[in-house]
Amino acid sequence: MLVAPAGTGKTVLLSDWAARRRDTGQDVLWVPAQEPEILEQILAEADGADATVMPAPVVVDDAHLLPPSTFAALAKVLTDEPHAVRLVLAGRYDLPLPVAELELRGLGSTLRSRDLRFTDSEAAALVHAHAERATAEDVQILQQKTAGWAAALVLAARAIASSGDAAAPIVTERPVLDLLLGETFSTLDERVQTMLLSTFGATTVTGRLAAVLSGDPDAGPMLADLAGSGLLVTAYADEPGAEPIYHYHPLLVELLRRRVVGRPEDARLIVAAHHRAALYYENRGEAGAALRNALGADDPGLLARVLLGHGPTVLAGGNLGLVGAGFEALPDGYVDAHPQLLGVRGLMRRLTGDVMGAMMDAASAADAAEAAAEDTDSTTPDDDALEADALLLQLWESRYGWYDVRDAINRTGSFLLPNHAAENGRHRAVLGPERLAWLLIELAAAETWADGLDEAFGHLDEALVTARMAGHRQLIAGGLAHRAVVQYVRGQMQTAARSAQSALDIAGEHLAEDYKVRAHVVLGFAALNQLDLEAAQRWEQKVATTDVAKSDTVVAALRTMLRVVLLIEKGNLDEARTELTTDPTSAGPLPSFLARDLALLRFWVSVLVGDRSGVESQLEVLERTGSQAEADLVRALDLVFDGDLRATLEAIEAALAKGDVHPVLAASAAAFRTVLLLRLGDDRAAETALIDTLNRVAPQRMLYAVASAGQEPAFLDLLRRYVAGPSPHPYAEVVLEKLSGYESSWSDAGGVALLTRTPLGVKTAPPRRLEAVINGARIKLTAREADVLDQLALGSSYTEIAQALFITENTVKTHLMSLYRKLGVEKRSAALRVARSVDLM
Repeated sequence: MLVAPAGTGKTVLLSDWAARRRDTGQDVLWVPAQEPEILEQILAEADGADATVMPAPVVVDDAHLLPPSTFAALAKVLTDEPHAVRLVLAGRYDLPLPVAELELRGLGSTLRSRDLRFTDSEAAALVHAHAERATAEDVQILQQKTAGWAAALVLAARAIASSGDAAAPIVTERPVLDLLLGETFSTLDERVQTMLLSTFGATTVTGRLAAVLSGDPDAGPMLADLAGSGLLVTAYADEPGAEPIYHYHPLLVELLRRRVVGRPEDARLIVAAHHRAALYYENRGEAGAALRNALGADDPGLLARVLLGHGPTVLAGGNLGLVGAGFEALPDGYVDAHPQLLGVRGLMRRLTGDVMGAMMDAASAADAAEAAAEDTDSTTPDDDALEADALLLQLWESRYGWYDVRDAINRTGSFLLPNHAAENGRHRAVLGPERLAWLLIELAAAETWADGLDEAFGHLDEALVTARMAGHRQLIAGGLAHRAVVQYVRGQMQTAARSAQSALDIAGEHLAEDYKVRAHVVLGFAALNQLDLEAAQRWEQKVATTDVAKSDTVVAALRTMLRVVLLIEKGNLDEARTELTTDPTSAGPLPSFLARDLALLRFWVSVLVGDRSGVESQLEVLERTGSQAEADLVRALDLVFDGDLRATLEAIEAALAKGDVHPVLAASAAAFRTVLLLRLGDDRAAETALIDTLNRVAPQRMLYAVASAGQEPAFLDLLRRYVAGPSPHPYAEVVLEKLSGYESSWSDAGGVALLTRTPLGVKTAPPRRLEAVINGARIKLTAREADVLDQLALGSSYTEIAQALFITENTVKTHLMSLYRKLGVEKRSAALRVARSVDLM
């Protein structure tokens, strides 16, 4: 760590040290803090590195400018694997890193201002390098006044060289230092001054960029000369032989900024430089830099062109404020006169949370796009950008029920057809990769809601290829977050988790909220899938605190299901049932995958609380919503209530043989089958079924699917014997370890799973009679009404019946009213008498 204020010579010292290392053939990597992704890549590669190999040192200049996410990654590596990196960090203040711990372990050290102060002899050498005629007395005065501060020594020496007077007030207070710097600046050639004024706004400058910004072809040699003379311009290169990159000292930047404010002629230089820079960056496709410079170019036409061409790119990158500043800088009424900008403004309003403004712009953009399509005489390529933005907004609206989803999908699909010609015969212009990637992601999100998972998956692949081609990290992450959801609902748990984590790793805090929340909910299910309930709870809380989670139906439904499972695991069965009483609010029918998953979860809760009517109801939902394969398998599992294990096994085998069952349900059924075979004493068949279960569980690590079976001692005993055998399944030991340490609270709360709901392995009596003829009319009791009738015969109270059947007292009363009506009676004793007389008991 090198910690010292501005002007103490940190950058000069390190750049000289790096150059001398390279001259001797030793590697060193220079990383400016303005490019944290380079350091993050180095840290990622250091994870798991060979500790016996000495890594090349990495110099990070201006380290205090690194973002919090990079500090977090850096702290993790320094804590977990400090030998994997060698770092020199130069900053103006202490950084949030475990430096003290490293120093105690002998793995770190810190140099501060006192270590960089020039001694008397060093100060004399430095002053004489810039002022040959300086006397020993001059040096002594300067050293006393500057306390060995490098910048002040250099500037004072230059003042002596130009004036020969060492009696000027040379002290370290900023006003005097500014004056000193100003005097030094005024001695520079006018072309050099113009070049510096034209270029100081850039974070880092190359000779080529300086020539563009200043319009002076000799800008590069000027910078090289300034860096060589040490006038607060430092040169460094990423690697030997590379083009030098120049860094202006903050004191020089501040001086130039103040000068521009006070001198109109200098301000005009800056405006011209901004104009040239905007064109330069626009041609290079560097959207953010182009827009920042267009803001200072005093040219509404240029600003509008950059906003239209690159605004979506900047927005997708998370820099909403920059685009907002662009629209604020346009003259009043400019957008109304140039409707091509409506789409970009609508996208900005959408991302900033101005829903009403975004919807108004979406409607206006759609109208403007339609009008442009009809006006064949004046259409321009900008109209295609407008139409793409209008479609982006319509796709977004469709996910929240504010626009017809099928219409949005069809319009976008038509727009994206290759070589598609509009009705007016004009072929569509090619969209920029960032705009195209964003459009494809939104199309896939709408298709997911519309049950088009295959189409969504294909468009997400296209979006990722396009975003990677553009090198746009946030769009890459957005595509991965959406793909994680599609993979999850397909049962690809592990793959979905990798996509979700990659999305967060790539974009970090810059990932848009409606993308980030998808990654969070998928990672919550992934943690649950690994039986890591604490991690699942943390991810669920992240989703719960995100506003978009309430209005996006897919996310809202997934979050509800995750929360319900966690409530079940805590034993809060009543609260879990309450959460599942209604479907998430949506503009139309739920996608089949959500209807399926909600029905399966409701079926499970109904089983746990002994609600047979709820079980039957969810089976009907599965069949009605097109999940026939899942319905068949659930019916097969439910046969266990009849006590005929052979019949149950045959039904499970038949349902699994169809092969199109959701993978999670199939894995759970395979484990269920293993337990039934153990109950029948067929150990050989049980081991075969166990291997099939492991084969289903292992690819996507679906541990939670077999958690209920893991509560069966016989299942765990079989797994232990199998693991100890000659050639166990590679994943068997992991399953055994996880299931052995798994404990759920739902059984303590009275929940009873299918495997323990009835005594298995014993053939029960034939199903009881539910039909009879009473007063000439045929009646049929439901299974739950029959259960209530049995409890009545035992003399149980409403409360006792509710507890015995795991239902509420209100539900008991509802069943009794129906039972009395069917039997034609009004009280308990009459109901029992009539039921016995017609053999219903």
